[in-house]
Amino acid sequence: MFTLWSDIDRLFNRSFADWMLDDRAWRQFSDDACCGMHRMNLLDKGENLEFVAELPGVDDKNMNLTIHNDTLTLSAKRTVEHEKGNTVYLAERGNYDIQRSIALPVRVDADKAAASFKNGILRVTLPKSAENQPKQIAINA
Repeated sequence: MFTLWSDIDRLFNRSFADWMLDDRAWRQFSDDACCGMHRMNLLDKGENLEFVAELPGVDDKNMNLTIHNDTLTLSAKRTVEHEKGNTVYLAERGNYDIQRSIALPVRVDADKAAASFKNGILRVTLPKSAENQPKQIAINA
């Protein structure tokens, strides 16, 4: 009985190790499956936060961006249409709807936020509110 379990453990460990060393398998797990196909960053740039999102194939008319209660919410929709009457041999590009809500680490001034969208990249500049800005303290001698 002990050798049966040992054999099973050895087989599992060998298979798992082979999988971990297989670059194709690891890439499949770590890229889209792990992080989602829409990569996003939130950066602190001193006086501003900067949110950057990759949204390939999305039309800016199909995006909505809101700030409410220190949460930034992005929703977007991409529609890919195939011409009628054609035979499709490979169809990896498809329609999708996304919605992501990101808790902002500090309060921002939503009225001064600015967004741009170019080449499938959304960039949002979120100025920190005055209460979160560094303040110079005068020193009296």
